[in-house]
Amino acid sequence: MNSRVRICLIDDDIFVRDAMALGLGDAGFDVVTAPGAAAGFDIVSREDFQAVITDMNMPGAGGAQFISEARGRWPDMPIIAISGAATLSGRNTADVARELGADATLIKPFRARELAALIDRVLAARKSA
Repeated sequence: MNSRVRICLIDDDIFVRDAMALGLGDAGFDVVTAPGAAAGFDIVSREDFQAVITDMNMPGAGGAQFISEARGRWPDMPIIAISGAATLSGRNTADVARELGADATLIKPFRARELAALIDRVLAARKSA
């Protein structure tokens, strides 16, 4: 399902971002990366993507702000939230992300194939809805 699917991957950690981009590229996705929410907004505003993956914990405008604003700008864009922390401001990160409008969440560490499978499931669910 993932051939030619364009993904915008937003993560402030260059090593994590590059590793995920490489793994998703190997899985057949076309991945464009952004080092933070502001850059992610800029890229998603200019280019077409089938989904966005955003880290929840980033300096400045983090993933929570990205998801909240993205839902207003692109209500039909599938969004997957990722995080290295199980909690955000004392709350379950997955719950926060879903309340803001994320379609799915994944807590680091995970394998690229797990993320690729999650992307496929989210896109399939969106298609059938």
